[in-house]
Formats: sequence, structure tokens, C-alpha cells
Amino acid sequence: MPEIHPTSIVDDTVKMADDVVVGPFCTLTGDITLGAGVKLVARVSLSGPLTVGENTIFYPNVCIGFEPQDYKFKPGAITAGVTIGSDCLFREGATVHAASNDHTPTRVGDRTFFMAYAHAGHDTIVGNDVILVNNTALGGHSEVQDRAILSGGTMVHQFGRIGRQSMTSGCTTLSNDLPPFFMAVLRNQVVGLNLVGMRRSGMSRGEIDAVKRAYNEVFRKNPPMSEMREMLEERGRESEAVKILSDFVSSSKRPICTLGGRKVYKAVDETE
Repeated sequence: MPEIHPTSIVDDTVKMADDVVVGPFCTLTGDITLGAGVKLVARVSLSGPLTVGENTIFYPNVCIGFEPQDYKFKPGAITAGVTIGSDCLFREGATVHAASNDHTPTRVGDRTFFMAYAHAGHDTIVGNDVILVNNTALGGHSEVQDRAILSGGTMVHQFGRIGRQSMTSGCTTLSNDLPPFFMAVLRNQVVGLNLVGMRRSGMSRGEIDAVKRAYNEVFRKNPPMSEMREMLEERGRESEAVKILSDFVSSSKRPICTLGGRKVYKAVDETE
């Protein structure tokens, strides 16, 4: 049987695995499903529709699944809610809002870490192994792809896209799309590649070098978007990592973050 503290309020509609722990002063309402090993430490508020994968932990004052902050959404309207993957961690005060539609939920992937007061707005998509550091905020309909790291206070504009394995400095503001593997600072400014993250992910030396060349030979030249897409598509035929870059840019509906700083990346001699 789930362990439910007597001070908590749990609707009869809530479905829980036998080893779920609900700590003191929690409130669970609506159509909620909690997987095996889920733990609510204390004062957690969950609102359905909500599905949570196994071994996810919610710390005090986390609020998940409440109605979107959207003027068009009428209070009490039907929402597709939120889905959260397995092995996630939501620290104090983190929030994820329900979808503003009735068919596609706000989504958070597996092994994602929301640090204190991180926020994901309605209809966002957060991938696997993502880290949102304290006070990071994702506007509605934004997307953060796998293994991205958004440092403290990062602000992502609604409908913004953050590419896989990209990284931001603290207090970065993004109203443009940040491509995969890039590092951003200030407002929409790229200062380099996330080389450490690329190496740690197991990416080969050749693939990393291909991304370096694309960075220097395509993005730094800042050609018109049509030319940039063609150049990346050509290079993507010989590199899976550059193809990821190409696919991201090809699907972008807004400008790409601007490169700043000096040219710092030298292609590796494959004969070394």
C-alpha cells in the first residue's frame, strides 16, 4: 500500500503504485497516475491530468499540472495536462503548467532535473537528461532538447527552441533559437561550443571536429538562412552531429542566436 501522511489530501481518482510515498500536507486532485518509487517529500501540490514515471521525487512547494498562464484559456476548461518521465528530480518551488489544449500534454522527459524555482510553461517539451538550474523559466510552447543545461536565471521566450547538448551561462535571455552543441550568454549571443558536454556524451573526435568546422565555416560567416541551410545539409551528409545541426536550423521558424567573440576552434588533424 502507498504510504500517505494523514495530513495530505488525495482524491479517489489518484492511482499510485504500492511503494509511492506522499509526505505531509500534500494535495493531489484529479486524474493522476504515480509510478513505482515516486516520492512527495512535503507540501507538494499535483493536479491532473498528470502522469509521473517511476522514481521521480518532488520536494516541498512543487506545483505540477495547474492551469496554464494563458489569457485564451478559460478557467475550468479541459486540458491535456502534464506527463513526466522517470527518475526526475523537482526541487523546492519548481512548477510545470498544464497544456492549453485538450490533446497534447506539457511533457518532461526522463532523468530531468528542475532545480529550485525552475518553471516550465504550458505546452512546453523538455527532453531527457535536461538540467534547469535555479530560477530558469521556459515560456509556453518552448522546447528544450536532450542533455541541454540551462544555468541559473536563464529565460526562454515562448515558442523558443534549445538544441540538444547546448548550454547557457547564468541569466542568459533567449528570444532566438539556440542550436545544438552551442553555448550562449547575455541575450541571444553564442560564444562557443559545449565541447565538454560533447566529449562526455561519448561523441567521437571526428564528429566533434565536424561540428567545429561547421561552426567556423557556416555559422561564423552568418550567410542568409537559405544558404546556411544548404551548407549544413551538404555537410550533414558526412556527419551525424552536423546533420542534427542541419535538421534543427531547417526546422527553425525564428532567427538563430548570433555568434560572438573571436574564432577559437581549430580543426583536429585526423592523422595525428
